[in-house]
Amino acid sequence: MVSKKITFLGTGAADATKYYHSCFYIQDESIGLLVDAGGGNGILSQLEKADIPLENIRHLFVTHKHIDHLFGVFWILRFLGAKIAKEKAEDLTIYAPQSVIKIIRDIAPIFLKDKVTKLFDGKISFHPIDKGNEITIGSWTIKPFDLRSEKEEQYGFRLRFNDGKNIVCLGDEPYKESLLESCKNTDYLIHNAFCLERDSERFKPHDMHHSSVKDACEAASVTNAKNLILIHTEDKATFGTRKTAYTEEAATYYKGTVIVPDDLEVVAL
Repeated sequence: MVSKKITFLGTGAADATKYYHSCFYIQDESIGLLVDAGGGNGILSQLEKADIPLENIRHLFVTHKHIDHLFGVFWILRFLGAKIAKEKAEDLTIYAPQSVIKIIRDIAPIFLKDKVTKLFDGKISFHPIDKGNEITIGSWTIKPFDLRSEKEEQYGFRLRFNDGKNIVCLGDEPYKESLLESCKNTDYLIHNAFCLERDSERFKPHDMHHSSVKDACEAASVTNAKNLILIHTEDKATFGTRKTAYTEEAATYYKGTVIVPDDLEVVAL
C-alpha cells in the first residue's frame, strides 16, 4: 500500500473537454485533502472512478473563484452535505480566500437544501486563507500563500508531511520571482503547463496568465524542485500524445523528474 500519494482527478484547463478540470486528492494512511473540485458534477464521477468515497472528503482547499475550479464544490456540498446531515459522514472544512467563501455562501442557498446550508459554520466550516496562516491537518502543515495573480485573487500552498517531504502547488498561475521563498527546495512542484512551448504562438498562454512547458520547467529549475508535475493543459493539439510530448520537451529545459499525469493517475510520493 502506498503511504502518501496524489490522485489526479482531472488535469485539463478550463476549455478542455477530453480531460476533467484540474483537481487532485492528496492522501496518506489517515488524512486526505481535495484541492479544487473542477467545474461540475464530473467531480462525483471522478471520485467514484478513483475509488475515493465521498465521505472521505473532510478537507477541501479552493485556490480561486474560476468556474473550472469552484463549481464542483457545490456538487460535493449537495451530496456530502446530505450525508453529513444524516450523520453518515463526518465534518467538512473548506479552506479558501474570503472572496470564494462569500461566493459559496451567496450561491449555496439558491441550489442547496436547507438541511445542507444550515450546517454552515457548524459541521461544514470555512477557514479563510487570506492571511496566509499555517493550517494543521493531523500531522500535515499547510502554508497558503498569495500567488499575486493579475487576473483574480488566487492562493497556492506548501504542504509539509511529518517526514519532511513537501509539495508546492501554484494553482493555475505562472511562477513569479517574488514567490521564491514560498516555493524553493520543494520535493514536488505542481505547475500549470497549458501547452508546449512550440505551440505557444497558437495558444498564447501568457495572454491568459498561464504557462508553457518551458515556463514551468524554468520555474522548477530556479526553485530547485526535485520533481515537476505538469497539469492544467489544453486538449486540442496534444490529446493522446501529451505525456510523451510534454516529457520530451521538458527534458530540454529541466534536469529533474517530470511527471505528466493523466486523469485518474496516481502518483506515489
